[in-house]
Amino acid sequence: MMRSLLLLSVTALLLPACQVAEKPANDAAEVTSTAARDTGADEQAIRGNVDRWLQLVKAKDAAGIAELYVDDGAVMPPNGPIGKGRTAIQQTWASMMNTPGFDLTFVPEQIIVSSSGDMALDRGTYKLAVAPDGTAQTDTGKYVVVWRKIGGEWKAAADIFNSDLPASGG
Repeated sequence: MMRSLLLLSVTALLLPACQVAEKPANDAAEVTSTAARDTGADEQAIRGNVDRWLQLVKAKDAAGIAELYVDDGAVMPPNGPIGKGRTAIQQTWASMMNTPGFDLTFVPEQIIVSSSGDMALDRGTYKLAVAPDGTAQTDTGKYVVVWRKIGGEWKAAADIFNSDLPASGG
């Protein structure tokens, strides 16, 4: 009898603890569900920025492209120096887009938003056409853009791309 009373007392004490532990698990599920919804919205916002970027490339608007980056952002083109900050980013893009025959398209293949919702990874491919000496040349490659959410807006923090073609050994 004493043993049953002790077991009943312990059970009575633990039951509220179990119920408390159960509630945070439900809250965590709700948070996860909300995060999934927010992540989808963030991914769509980034895709919208990519579409805007493509429009700016087509318009050859280097200043507009530079505005898509955070103030201390960086562009890291192949075979060239890093462009740090918006002025250097604008100059880097202007230099690339001033190449005769310049035409660039890129497509995100994967966008992953961090669980904190303030950073994201955009990985994809690009196609580039140029004709620097009048002869058309094409290139395909891959890129990574790291996005940061600042004041509710997604901005490119780091942008790197490189060719799929073998190095020309020059």
